[in-house]
Amino acid sequence: MNMEYHRARSLDEALALLKEGLPLAGGTSLAPRLRGLSSVVDLQDIGLDTLEVTEPKVIAGACVTLQSLAEIGDPVLGALAHASHLEAGWNLRNVATLAGTLISADGRSPLVTTLLALDTHVDLQPGGENVDLDELLARRDRQESDRLITTVSIPRPRWLAYEQVARSPADRPIVCAAVAQIEPEGGQRQLRVALGGYGARPILVPAIEGEPESESAADELGRLASRAYAEAGDAWGSAEYRSEVAGVLVRRLIREGVAP
Repeated sequence: MNMEYHRARSLDEALALLKEGLPLAGGTSLAPRLRGLSSVVDLQDIGLDTLEVTEPKVIAGACVTLQSLAEIGDPVLGALAHASHLEAGWNLRNVATLAGTLISADGRSPLVTTLLALDTHVDLQPGGENVDLDELLARRDRQESDRLITTVSIPRPRWLAYEQVARSPADRPIVCAAVAQIEPEGGQRQLRVALGGYGARPILVPAIEGEPESESAADELGRLASRAYAEAGDAWGSAEYRSEVAGVLVRRLIREGVAP
């Protein structure tokens, strides 16, 4: 079977063509199954590769590369740049896109774990729907092939930290944790904690009430992290190991983050 190749020149054209084929940006997730595809829609000419860093948030187009995020240069978002660097090697980072990673990454993704802690939201077209990343990850197995992620909105936190445990510094994590202290518009400061290293997707640790800078917050979120990975066993690590390490990482990141 010959594969049809469509190169969209605008967002509207791309959305119309999605009825005939799958979106193609960096192509790193589609490449292994190209022989089974009948049609693809190339998105590289429709202007989704812009990256804007402002005081309240980072606005990234869906086709921004992972290398662009690794070079973001904002000291508050240093952990995001580090997680982007860990996501893939140099060659893949220069090709792989942000939206493609959100759609295809599994639970061992440093970048998606970090973005989840940051309360990242995405815009979906057509329809102009804005959803948080946690909901997007839960919806990935549904058939929405006629919709595109167009924009990814990443709030700038008060502070952000990421740490992982792996077989080597460059390996995918067996356990990883990201913690962000954010201050929603009109709301109170809160800690968001995400865990990765296991399963189909990273997960959020349940939120707690109270002062985020308190020692009790670190202890409670550490307990919740351990509980969240209490059954997270596979060939890479036992559930007991992941549960213990998750609690240790979360407590450490929070204590370091709130230290004067």
